[in-house]
Amino acid sequence: MSIRITQGMLYSRALGDVQNSLFRFSRLQQEVATGKRINRPSDDPAAALRILPLRNDLRDLTQLGDNVALARETLNTGAASLEDGSSLMQRVRELTTQAANGTLSAGDRASIGAEVEQLLSQLVGIGNSRRGDKYLFGGTANGSPPFDIVTDAGGTRVVYRGNSENLDVEVAPGVRTALNVPGNSIFQARNRGATTFTAAVGSASTGALPVSAGDTGVGFGSLRVSFGGLGAGVPSTISAGSGASTAVGPLTYEFTTGPDTLGIGGGTKIPIPVTDGTFTTADGRTISLTVTGVPTPLTGTFTANANLTTDDGATTITVSDFSQSSVMIRNSYDLSVLNVDVRSLAQTGEEHVKFEGTFDAFTTLSTLRDLLRNEDDLPDQTVRDRVAQMLGEVDSAHDAILDGLRELGFRSSSMDVLSNRVEGLRVARTESLSTVQDTDIAEAILELQRQDLSYQAALQVTSRVIQTSLSSFLG
Repeated sequence: MSIRITQGMLYSRALGDVQNSLFRFSRLQQEVATGKRINRPSDDPAAALRILPLRNDLRDLTQLGDNVALARETLNTGAASLEDGSSLMQRVRELTTQAANGTLSAGDRASIGAEVEQLLSQLVGIGNSRRGDKYLFGGTANGSPPFDIVTDAGGTRVVYRGNSENLDVEVAPGVRTALNVPGNSIFQARNRGATTFTAAVGSASTGALPVSAGDTGVGFGSLRVSFGGLGAGVPSTISAGSGASTAVGPLTYEFTTGPDTLGIGGGTKIPIPVTDGTFTTADGRTISLTVTGVPTPLTGTFTANANLTTDDGATTITVSDFSQSSVMIRNSYDLSVLNVDVRSLAQTGEEHVKFEGTFDAFTTLSTLRDLLRNEDDLPDQTVRDRVAQMLGEVDSAHDAILDGLRELGFRSSSMDVLSNRVEGLRVARTESLSTVQDTDIAEAILELQRQDLSYQAALQVTSRVIQTSLSSFLG
């Protein structure tokens, strides 16, 4: 069976050949222009499935590179702030050494105290350093200043408003790093030790003993013991007098008759009845009593209550049971807790309290400032001794700042290693992606030229094939 070639078939075949040649030419032009062999999934569906994950990896690695740069900048900013803090603490040590010199007058120490107060404000400013609108040392609560100076009836102290959490970011696949160190672990680093009591100058020991366990106070404090009235076991004929009393705790009493006398704690007996009489115990303590007569029995033991306070009487705890090994006293100003063993408590007075291992950077500066001002009117020798003790506390606070500086410096230096790692991964992924999707430019240009010749030839052949006229059909 013969096939008749019509003019329409010639036109259709010629048009198809030209279009196919133009399509191949256009595709090669796009490859050369973009440098990519695959510009759409239809170009190579199998290769396209490999390209998408590689592009996602590159996007993630680019973000990690940005994270590394952010981490390095943030860590370096924090480290620079701590370097300023270190320099400041060195100056504090110089001033402390100077203030411990016995040749300085009270006015000289007060002048040094004024500089220490300025340094305290500067240190708070360093603690409130920020990058942009984010504070560096507030943990994850970095939207507001982490440190605040609070002044009230209890004195001046620095309060931490941040938290102890780290703000971290991913800097390499599966690797996260903290951008900061919480400020309380730097400027308020503490390694609490035992609490110690020392009788105030001019005051005998009260007999109160520290418990240490459960104490939350920081720096120096005070425990004041005062007479709290008569407690259990008091004979009916005895009441508290209006005079001064120094004796607290269990007290023995002994009445005699004919003549009537009363002795307290084995001390000298005095005639009764008596109003506001001062009785002295065998160990020199005194108690003011009003005695109306001789009761029954003639001997026994009664209790003189004691009032204990750590905030100058703003809050007091009255002790009437002197068998307790731990009595908790809370300071109403800073809510700190001091636990006291009252089993040997026997006399009124004041104990200087030292919470060992709690002199952080801020507490050290504020305590040193207060000592140099001497608002408690301590003897010069006591001031010098305490200032000398503060040298070790200054060094400890400085060490805590240096520890924070070393930590930030280590993290910053590790960013260089991680940056190289991320860049290496990015280069590897880029090479893999290039292998799959990039075109060979030289080969593509040669093929484009060949396809251009083919296309031009197709156009010329087609123009000659379809050159027909009416005379051709009539001839």
